[in-house]
Amino acid sequence: MSDRSYVLIIEWDDTSWRWRVHERRHMGIRRLFTRRSLVWWLGLGLFSALLTFLYINGSKSLAALPDKINTTYDFVIVGGGTSGSVLANRLSESPDVTVLLLEAGGLDSDPDIQIPLLSSLERKLEHTWKFTTTPQEHAFKSLDGKRGRLNTGRVLGGRSTVSSMVYLRGSSKNYNLWERLGAAGWGFRDVVPYFHKLENFRIEEFQTSAYHSTKGPVMVSDGSQTHPLLHDIYQKASATLGHKSTDCNGKDYVGFCSNPIMSDRSRRVSTSSAYLLPVLDRKNLHIAPYSHVTKVLISSGKAVGVEYLQNGRREVVGASKEVILSAGPIHSPHILMLSGVGPRNHLQDHKIQVHADLPVGSFIQDHMILPIRGSINETLTLTYPRSTSVLAKLRYNLLGGGPLSSNGAIVGHSLVETKLNKSNEADTMISFLATIPELWSAMDYGYDGNTKKELLPVRNGRPNSTEGVTFLVQPLNIKSSGTLRIRSTNPFDPPDVDPRYLEHADDVTNVIQGVKYYFKLMKTRAFARVQARPPFLPFSKCSNHKLNSDSYLECLVRHLAVPGSNLIGGCKMGSMKDNSSVVDLKLRVKGVERLRVVDSSVMPTLVSPDLIAPSIMLAEKAADIIKSGQVSKKKITKKTR
Repeated sequence: MSDRSYVLIIEWDDTSWRWRVHERRHMGIRRLFTRRSLVWWLGLGLFSALLTFLYINGSKSLAALPDKINTTYDFVIVGGGTSGSVLANRLSESPDVTVLLLEAGGLDSDPDIQIPLLSSLERKLEHTWKFTTTPQEHAFKSLDGKRGRLNTGRVLGGRSTVSSMVYLRGSSKNYNLWERLGAAGWGFRDVVPYFHKLENFRIEEFQTSAYHSTKGPVMVSDGSQTHPLLHDIYQKASATLGHKSTDCNGKDYVGFCSNPIMSDRSRRVSTSSAYLLPVLDRKNLHIAPYSHVTKVLISSGKAVGVEYLQNGRREVVGASKEVILSAGPIHSPHILMLSGVGPRNHLQDHKIQVHADLPVGSFIQDHMILPIRGSINETLTLTYPRSTSVLAKLRYNLLGGGPLSSNGAIVGHSLVETKLNKSNEADTMISFLATIPELWSAMDYGYDGNTKKELLPVRNGRPNSTEGVTFLVQPLNIKSSGTLRIRSTNPFDPPDVDPRYLEHADDVTNVIQGVKYYFKLMKTRAFARVQARPPFLPFSKCSNHKLNSDSYLECLVRHLAVPGSNLIGGCKMGSMKDNSSVVDLKLRVKGVERLRVVDSSVMPTLVSPDLIAPSIMLAEKAADIIKSGQVSKKKITKKTR
């Protein structure tokens, strides 16, 4: 008889339970039936049941993650982000079509990615691109180098894997504006069916609305339950100011919006988990992580493939039908210009052969956000120690609740109209967070050292670094715009991103009106319940202005506002007559056959305070456009839902 035995050890590792089998030697037979060994036998039984469950439910083939990439595919999709993951699923529904998805980042296998709070506020550097803007003339005066940090995902699922999980479609009027600007077929009535197609709407209050569907792959849940007291306070304060609760993804776009999030049983829903994970057994779909595309190969006016680097080696793959750029609002225009598609003079300055003279990167826009801290007198702030305590982890893993289920500490949103000429259309969103930026790495906006110290909430005349809340003031109708330009022909040299934040005076005015609304919120009886207070001390760099005057608030905005990271426009969509556009209404690059762009860079205007939901819709609609022209409809495999 062997003198070995094996003990099942179950242990806690940061955020989840893990098991391992430990070998023990010289264990006599008399000890096999001790009280301790009975626990072991029970554990072995549970472990066997677990293995059986995992085998039955996890035996799906991983054909989509091959060891070797083919030389040619029908479709090559560049970028496995928010839009690219959707396209990979939908185009590979036809088994006689081959699809390759190239992603510069890695798989979204990190367990922390699935945990809403940690993936939103303790973002890991390996999952994001470290892009910054160029130094800004009119904004970022208290940020290091006057540069803003841009939040973009470098992992399967892209920004949907690292964002705050907010699900906001945007206003119907904004989509109708697309149509009025010449984007026929992209009005609200045209895009609503694709929101229905993607949604699995699980917020009971609005679930039966004609604006929603429960049959799509993207679970939309109510995220307001994590902060019940603060949610109640914010809801009542908004109602006091005339903004009652509304479905901010429905008919009315003004009012208090609880917190619709992309979540399934307290786990993040990204386009990777919703669209790629269920179809990893498809043999006609291949996914290649850590594959950085350097250029699109263009021959005789046609896209024929792409060049990419993987593991330090240059690789080439052909596309027999189309190359589709879904690399995001920075990389898609960057790759186009490196490939010879862009402004002629700019490309010639870098000695790049011009295949199509188009205004790539000549128009970009982004939202601005002004974070304003406040102090409270109760222990309601989400801090890292409180949120990752043993009790908090147990609550999350066993019950799916607690602080770890919070999407970036967001309590709710107010979509408000601050202008005097009322049009029943929100022009500002104010998001309420149960934390302060100093407590989390992902909320490090890049302020200089002195500014960071000065911005701490003050309580009883002293800086308080643990108790506080934050309001994010975000104007929605941006008028400032800028450019994106390559620095060199080196694909790893990031482009110059210059949105020219706050260049237009109306953008400053809109933020100021949002700040004034914040002051009104803080004065309501609802917020008095927690003795909420605005920043106690005046900001020193604006001390030459009268406190809270318009000139003081403008100074504050120009120093402290940060990027919204909702970039659009670098590959702008428009009609064939629109010389300011890069792609046509079917998202085909003008002047180059078999090449499309499908991501937020094609959006002609900003439509939503957050672009995850619109980017998924865009990809769903684009997939139908592509399939209607190219994909055989003889056989369709089982869809995601």
